[in-house]
Amino acid sequence: MKLSLNLRLSQSLRLTPLLQRSIKFLHASQSELNDLIEEYLSDNIFLSTKDQSLLSKKNSHSRKSSDENYYDIFNNEIKNQTLKEYLVENIAIFNFSPDDQLIISYLIDSIDENGYLIDSIDEIRNTIPIGKKPQTHQIERLLKLIQISTHPGIGARNLAECLAIQLNLIENQNHICKLAKALAKDNLNMLANKNFEELKKKLKCNDIELEQVISLIKSLNPKPGLIFQKANKTSYISPDVFVKKEDGKWITSLNEDNNIKLKLIDNAQNLINSSSNQELKEEFQEAKWLIRNLNERSISILRVSRAIMQNQVNFLENGESHIESLTLKKIAYELELHESTISRISTNKFISTPHGVYEMKFFFNTSFSNDKGDVSSKSLLNRIKLLISKENHRKPYSDSELCKILQNDGIDIARRTVAKYRIKLKILPSNQRKV
Repeated sequence: MKLSLNLRLSQSLRLTPLLQRSIKFLHASQSELNDLIEEYLSDNIFLSTKDQSLLSKKNSHSRKSSDENYYDIFNNEIKNQTLKEYLVENIAIFNFSPDDQLIISYLIDSIDENGYLIDSIDEIRNTIPIGKKPQTHQIERLLKLIQISTHPGIGARNLAECLAIQLNLIENQNHICKLAKALAKDNLNMLANKNFEELKKKLKCNDIELEQVISLIKSLNPKPGLIFQKANKTSYISPDVFVKKEDGKWITSLNEDNNIKLKLIDNAQNLINSSSNQELKEEFQEAKWLIRNLNERSISILRVSRAIMQNQVNFLENGESHIESLTLKKIAYELELHESTISRISTNKFISTPHGVYEMKFFFNTSFSNDKGDVSSKSLLNRIKLLISKENHRKPYSDSELCKILQNDGIDIARRTVAKYRIKLKILPSNQRKV
């Protein structure tokens, strides 16, 4: 049976060992593939690599993932803790009454992976099973203790408070720092919308001062809790494919630095011709199969990534908010491949675009219909996020109001879907967003 990536498998087809390995290679990430290749190189005498440095580079990348961290002031012991483990251990140095201990535990449970307190003080107060409900100021006092005794920004209730906590810890409280505090407190929306002229008026500063203020804000950590994710979850991502604009056209190309090119040893054919050893001949056939299979894998990744990007030109030109609806079925039809093959190729493979590095499967999404055509689910997520970012914080949009706005724009969507997407964005309901 000829091995081909175009092979359509019926339910009755038995997978041969070679076909099983082909599927395994197709599904593997580049890092996983490198590990497999190293095994073959050590076990098969007919194989060698055209560039040994690519294998050593893989090892250096894995070292890099464990050595480098955005915040290097934390030692490896702390980096290997979860956020909750760190908070429990750090707060244990204080002596609390049983009631305060219970409140602290509820506060810690209400801090998400980004380091933010996601439940309101009132919600926490009503949840705590104490005979006499604690006073609001008592809970806020303990929250303040968490904020000042842990990594800067953790325990904040919103981005403004997170940045303010970090700014308050800067030793040199100069004019720029004070301006940064004012920006963080009331003017983050202007910064997000790049409304620099209005910002200068609000802060009463000039261009140079504003530039210094923005630089200071950017140096802060908006998600301080993330540094406590387990070190083994951190990985170095080297894209499989690059997409760049050249002479007005979008060009998709393989990352050649990723591709370990195997070859047969120089005297392979002479060695096999002079031998009657059947196991040696099978090993020779395996070596040839592996080289061919790796080449087919590279071709398939390039074909699929090109097809995806040809369907996502709007994204390439304008960013995530303009991602198009796209299904596995459409790409499978265009390339005359099975949907399962497209799924395997797009999993654990990464594309470097002008807007960042994305897993291929990111570009496949469901759609909602409107009077102008289909709107992708990812575009809708960005739309909801944008609407909420621009809302009146004294009267934030409810899910029903967001649903009505989208329906007025011709998008056929239910309120429960809006709620599901808001939760997916990790945005609190309107009653908890109210300032």
